[in-house]
Amino acid sequence: MAAIEFVEDRDDRKFFDPAQKIGPKVATALAERGVLGRAMPQGDILGFAPPLCLTREEADIVVKAAVGAISEVLGNK
Repeated sequence: MAAIEFVEDRDDRKFFDPAQKIGPKVATALAERGVLGRAMPQGDILGFAPPLCLTREEADIVVKAAVGAISEVLGNK
């Protein structure tokens, strides 16, 4: 398992307003890139459950798609 937690201010651990639904928006943008991540109900968390046979190349695809999806949703935040 792996996860990414989204916070508005990393230093102060200030969370986004729940009404913004950052996690689900990133999950949707990620799915549009052909990669599945699950928006977790506990907050703005995107979870991944890759198979144990995941290759480095496949991991690179997931990371590249995640970076693109996060950039799309959060912009320059």
